[in-house]
Amino acid sequence: MENLKERLKELMETEARSCSMDFGCITPEYVQRMWGGKFSLDEIDMALKELKSSVFGL
Repeated sequence: MENLKERLKELMETEARSCSMDFGCITPEYVQRMWGGKFSLDEIDMALKELKSSVFGL
């Protein structure tokens, strides 16, 4: 799970830096498509919620 959260954090920062997407707009479905279905929606959703609340305060 920690590896997934680190990858998500990197993706979110990259998307924000490129001005293509705000943190709050990144959904589990978007992440799953970006990563070619490597992780389940449930895993991504759980990690994304934890990451948004603990790291980004969303």
